[in-house]
Amino acid sequence: MDETATTPEAAEQHAAFRRKRDASVRGAQGALALVTTAWVEGETEIEDVPGIWSPSPTNDGLQVAATADDGIVVDGQEVDGTAIVYGHDSMTPSQVRFDESRTAFVIGPDFHGRYALRVWDAESQANQDFVRLDAYDFDPAWVKHGTFEAVEGGVGFEYGKSQGGSLRQGVSPGRIRFEHEGEQVELLALPDGDSLQIVFADATTGDETYDVGRFLFVKPRHDGTVELDFNRAVVPPCAMSDQYNCPLPPAGNRLAFPIRAGERRPVFARAEG
Repeated sequence: MDETATTPEAAEQHAAFRRKRDASVRGAQGALALVTTAWVEGETEIEDVPGIWSPSPTNDGLQVAATADDGIVVDGQEVDGTAIVYGHDSMTPSQVRFDESRTAFVIGPDFHGRYALRVWDAESQANQDFVRLDAYDFDPAWVKHGTFEAVEGGVGFEYGKSQGGSLRQGVSPGRIRFEHEGEQVELLALPDGDSLQIVFADATTGDETYDVGRFLFVKPRHDGTVELDFNRAVVPPCAMSDQYNCPLPPAGNRLAFPIRAGERRPVFARAEG
């Protein structure tokens, strides 16, 4: 059987992925809905957000002071006084609601020990203007079969961020390799739960595809094999909201050849008009 032929099953799986991806970015806390990321160092007011916000006394999130008139609900309880909003990665993460369309949670800590309030608006301008995620047609030739080689202590590398600042230090748990046109390609990745996040650029970046690069999430198998389906490469969330600060591809993940598979860029009505 021709491995580059698209089977009905593969085509339907890809279509299902595209539908799920579209729904996720349009969601109430999808990438299009993020309107505020406010890092809190001391007692402060946050623009367009009710309440007074400060670091929590136990340094595990933020504290909000508000009256019932402010309409802030934390973990299902209206705030009339103070409440702790636990970080999104804590054992008991908190959820915040301001009104019918706006919700929030807390991220952090960052390198400075700070936490931030992230506010989402399901009726954001970006969500209203969003048309689609432009993507290449499914191409089975871009389903690559590679290997993952774990490295004790990991492989260190430097990478930038989409909103600048100093270079960050990353550690990949190993090296991912696959073959393209007879040549071995090696990639590094950031841990992402039980998966790995590959941040890459290629010859289409900044021209046919989003200029920051793209993400691909993979999950190595126990035997060290890994499937890299570049048809599932996605644009980073900073393509849909400037409140994100996305990692940039490290030097070794900047590929000289074009990968015409996966997402290209988001399309908005105002841009089309």
